[in-house]
Amino acid sequence: MSDLPLHILTDAGFTTDEADSIVEHLKNGVDTHDGRSETDRIDVESLPPEKKEAIDQFNLAVAADF
Repeated sequence: MSDLPLHILTDAGFTTDEADSIVEHLKNGVDTHDGRSETDRIDVESLPPEKKEAIDQFNLAVAADF
């Protein structure tokens, strides 16, 4: 994961563990816009605007990798 631009996420306030979790969700095809706790999904819609934008930027930056 070191070759991924995780700084996009951490610069927006995500911890390293949270950034790693976002990557794992992407790898596993988990819908990050679903906040159901039983699925351990990231509820993007409930995040502050900076973090939502960071996830969108990160997704665009790594789209070809996944």
